[in-house]
Amino acid sequence: MNLNEENWIYPAGITAEWKWVASHRSRDALARLRAAGAALSKTAPDAVRKRRYLEGLRSFGSGKGAAHDGLARHPAVDYWLFLRDRHFSQPCSDGDWELQLSVFQGVAAFAALSEGRRADLDALLDPDGRLCLYGSPFFIQYPAEHAFKPVRIEVRGRRLAVLGPGAIKVELSLESLATLPSEGRSFGAARAGRSLEAAPGIVVDDSSWLLMHGVSMHGLAHLDAPAKERFCAVLKQALSDMARTEPALIAEMTDLVRVLVPLENPMNYGSVSSSYVNARGMICLSHSEDPLLQAETLIHEFSHQKLNQLMIVEPILAAGQSGQVFYSPWRPDARRLRGLLLGAHAFLNVSRYLLGTISRASFRREEGLDVMVNVAARLFQVDDALRTVASHATFTEFGRRFQLGMSRELGLLFHAIQWFPAALVLEAQENARKHRDAHALFHTGFHKSAGFVDKAVRAPFLTPGGAEKIKEKP
Repeated sequence: MNLNEENWIYPAGITAEWKWVASHRSRDALARLRAAGAALSKTAPDAVRKRRYLEGLRSFGSGKGAAHDGLARHPAVDYWLFLRDRHFSQPCSDGDWELQLSVFQGVAAFAALSEGRRADLDALLDPDGRLCLYGSPFFIQYPAEHAFKPVRIEVRGRRLAVLGPGAIKVELSLESLATLPSEGRSFGAARAGRSLEAAPGIVVDDSSWLLMHGVSMHGLAHLDAPAKERFCAVLKQALSDMARTEPALIAEMTDLVRVLVPLENPMNYGSVSSSYVNARGMICLSHSEDPLLQAETLIHEFSHQKLNQLMIVEPILAAGQSGQVFYSPWRPDARRLRGLLLGAHAFLNVSRYLLGTISRASFRREEGLDVMVNVAARLFQVDDALRTVASHATFTEFGRRFQLGMSRELGLLFHAIQWFPAALVLEAQENARKHRDAHALFHTGFHKSAGFVDKAVRAPFLTPGGAEKIKEKP
């Protein structure tokens, strides 16, 4: 399919292009899972192959339909495949094999349950004593001392039975899971529970072992029940605000994003957030009482996830540029071209959303000035990033159109802020210049370091005679 770059610079909703890219990602995941199952049936240790661990991969591979394809795009599947490729290509202990295959059984069990199929699976409880039904908000919690203990999972149509350690049996139907109260339901020492949802299908999660294992930036915030409810409530408000004013954005976001993870913010920054190319559909962010700040953070990280999904199908940068680093207008250290491209795209989308928000008459002037400062600063930073990317990147044909389209949209946003106070815009421009002077090599886009600095001797402009040395500014 010949993609229209305009549909990927800003949200366009669930278009035919969006569906095509998503389906390609599903097919890619399913093919990799089938390949993993075939390889593991030969290379897994004998003790692992004797139990029904590999049955989860076989069962999942037999599923069909749009909902099943959606499960194949879940960040848990993404991260499971990442671990399999990175860790299990090396010699591993039997315990590592068993845990890796066990956590996938939760995906396979929920797929069979939701599709009304049969499955018989062996698994170990995860290191927290849980069986997580990844792809859903549901989990079964056993006492912590039962971590790594074996369980047997049986799915018969729309019914699930889990026989765990101590002969503790949990039996549930898909209907009873859907109506599970927030406090869960006890089965002796075990408990069936459900995570909060910020929107249908978007789970607030700080406990699922497989996904939390992938959170490597910033600290996980293990919130108590009231704090988690408040975290979720503000996110619900942010998503509701987006749905009211940006229906195309919320349509894409709720199709792609599946998990929101609370992070700590010990330095009390405005916001701390992260997302991962190996867990597409998971966004990590700190709590804020400000729905607009949470919306800004969600849009920023979602924009990264959107391009990460797109670039499976349609690369923007030509291969062979991953090792090149350049000046970043957002940080004091050098960043890769891909990072600059993703950053420019994210802040372009954030600025557009914030500009639309403060343009509405209901927005208070005091808050509006703070947002204007934010928008103006981001636009000058995006300008620097796009200039570097345009100067040094080698693009695919689609990437060339994408980059030119972003530059065009940036120009329109600069035009749209002409009503901002002039002094505010000039201050943002000056701050961008100061950062560039401190960390960039003149206007080349290269990062300035101790061994790579701006000390060229140049003739003074329109000054007769001699030369002067351009000194570095402190």
